[in-house]
Parts: sequence; structure tokens; C-alpha cells
Amino acid sequence: MIIVIVKSNLQLIKNILFQVLPSINSTIQFLFVAFLVLPVNAHAQNSEIEEFDLVKEEAPVFIYERWITFPGKVPAVKAREVKCEFLVNTSIYTILSILKDESTIKTWQTHVSEFEVYTNTDTSFWLEYSYHDIPWPVSDQDHFLRYELEEHVPGKELFIKFSSVIDPKLAALRKGVTRMELAGSWKIEQVSPQQIKVTYRILSMPSSIPRIFTDPVIRSNMMSTVKALTKLAEGK
Repeated sequence: MIIVIVKSNLQLIKNILFQVLPSINSTIQFLFVAFLVLPVNAHAQNSEIEEFDLVKEEAPVFIYERWITFPGKVPAVKAREVKCEFLVNTSIYTILSILKDESTIKTWQTHVSEFEVYTNTDTSFWLEYSYHDIPWPVSDQDHFLRYELEEHVPGKELFIKFSSVIDPKLAALRKGVTRMELAGSWKIEQVSPQQIKVTYRILSMPSSIPRIFTDPVIRSNMMSTVKALTKLAEGK
């Protein structure tokens, strides 16, 4: 039935794609960053079976997905969790530095127009605001996240979890701007003197745009963003 519908309406679908893909592309790129309700590691990763499907690979980058219940939503909402694993020839602290570096954000996240990090005397946590310019017909979007850092193995393994927080003073809601809901984590492991393994996970509320359009864009943008981050971290 679906195949018949697609074949009989091929031109219509092409027209729709040309209209919505630019907006989807800009909307979806933010998903790699950063980054909003409960920490995914504290809830989703422990309360549901870890079963991911491999959806895209370009060694040494592997992207997986699964659909799980978004924490704290009543009624329950199924949301996409993306997991990306990749290798980088750098140190764990280089990646940590990049995640907090306002000056390089646009090098690997070109869609971000505003990015501000709020550091503390306690370096184990920080806050981050990002604003994303999204072409019409999708509204612009932003997010405000709290990051928490744990050094599981000194000098060899870092774990960073992030989730949305509300702070009307630092990040008041903007008129006409959609505040995104995200949660996730970074696991950064030194696997050799010259190389690290990064496991990035992000859980996001589902989009109103059909998955037939969003799925390939999400995966493609995840891959390109990882490659840009890798290039920056390796100093190329």
C-alpha cells in the first residue's frame, strides 16, 4: 500500500521534499549538540533495555537509534534516542575543552547563531545556551542545558551528562522561539596514548515532520557534525 501511494504521488513528494528539507536540515543539526528534562543516563539508559539499531556507518563513526519513553512525560511520549560512537586521535581533555569553547562552536555547528557557556568555580558543572536559526516554516529554536562532569578514571575516562533546566534570568523564553527538550551524555575514553573513543547519546522529543523526511537528514547531519568535530579536535 505504501509503495503504491509513493509511486502514484512521486512528483508531489518531490515537491514537498524541496520545500521542507532546508528547514529540516537546519532544525535537525542542533540534535548533535547538546544537547532537556531528566538526564538520559539516569533514567532512560537504566530503565529500558539497551537495544539499538545500527542506522548509518562510515568507519570509524557508527550511528545507532532506538525509540524509548521520554522521561517525565504524562501521557507517555515515545522519543528517538541517538547513539553515536567514534574514534578521534586526540586526548579526552581536548574534547572537553571544545564542548565549552564559545569561539569554535560555529566550526563544527554552523547552524548555531548564539552560544554562551556559564562556568562556575565548581568546574564539575556548567550551563549552556544555544540559539538556532531555522528557516521558515519552522520557528527558530533554542535550548538551555546543565552539564555535569564526572571523571570516572582519572586521566582516562570522562562522563558528561546534560539535561534541560529552567532559568528565567539567564535564559528567558523568547517570543516566537521554540524551547527544545533534550537530554543526553558524552562518554570519553582514552583507548591508547594517541586515541580516544567517544560515545555520544541524545534523547529528543519527536518532531511533527514525518520520519520519512527527518530520518535521513538526522543521520546525515550527525555524521557530518562528528566529522567536523573530529577534524577540529585533531587540529586538521
